[in-house]
Amino acid sequence: MSETGNEHEALGQFEVERAADIAEEKDKAFSLTGGIEEEQKALAADAPAAAPAAAAPAAAAPAQERLSSLQKINKMTVGERIKLAFLGNKEERSILIRDGSRVVYSAVLASPKLSEQEVETIASLKNVQEQVLRELARNRKFVKSMVVVKNLVNNPRCPVDISLNFIKMLSPLDLKNLSMNKNVSEMLRKMAGKAYAEKNARK
Repeated sequence: MSETGNEHEALGQFEVERAADIAEEKDKAFSLTGGIEEEQKALAADAPAAAPAAAAPAAAAPAQERLSSLQKINKMTVGERIKLAFLGNKEERSILIRDGSRVVYSAVLASPKLSEQEVETIASLKNVQEQVLRELARNRKFVKSMVVVKNLVNNPRCPVDISLNFIKMLSPLDLKNLSMNKNVSEMLRKMAGKAYAEKNARK
């Protein structure tokens, strides 16, 4: 079966398994975690006004592409956004993972097109819903990667109970770094420090 065939098959399976959720959220309009205004300001900053005239089109291209994707997605139904999560490109998935609809961001995480690098990035995002990080953390395939685990525990957006579960997987150096990370909760820093001391004592 071709790669596209696999993606369509996965989409069909997802739609069957999540039919009740899709029906419940079918009329949910697109909303971006973190807000579209914030996104547009960030995009505007990506294309400096002071850039030389010859370089300006190239500098503005990624920002324009993202704005175009945002505008397209903003007009889509939940069903169309789920389809895009499975069949779309990396840029579109990076927007849809921040969709306010649970079934849409779940579709991104279920997409066969989702790369390991994208998962690593999602694990570090501070502008996604907590449930996105919970779903990611529950997926054994994703948390086989130590980069994903480290990104999760160092992400202040990640629920503390999830981070605490991963402490035992960290190396002494990772534990030491986590114990000094002022962006995460004090409880997590203390637990990381305790685990670091215990591992050092066993040497």
